[in-house]
Amino acid sequence: MGYELFLYDNNGKEIDFLAIKGGKEYLIAYSVTENKAYEREIGAFASLDNSRAKVLITNDEIDFSTSTVRHIKLKDFLLMDKL
Repeated sequence: MGYELFLYDNNGKEIDFLAIKGGKEYLIAYSVTENKAYEREIGAFASLDNSRAKVLITNDEIDFSTSTVRHIKLKDFLLMDKL
């Protein structure tokens, strides 16, 4: 998709990547289908401000988007041209 991709360290919390393109920054977490994993991933976003878009990618069919976190199904993400 043409993004610069970096591993992201949120003081050991579960955010995996920082993607940058066109002056926009995206914090990306990938989670497996499991309640504890989901809670851990969403919780990692909670302590961060909203200056960067927050994206959670999972295999789930249910939309887990919140007012501050965009949920994308893995199968849809793999077909996307841009976030």
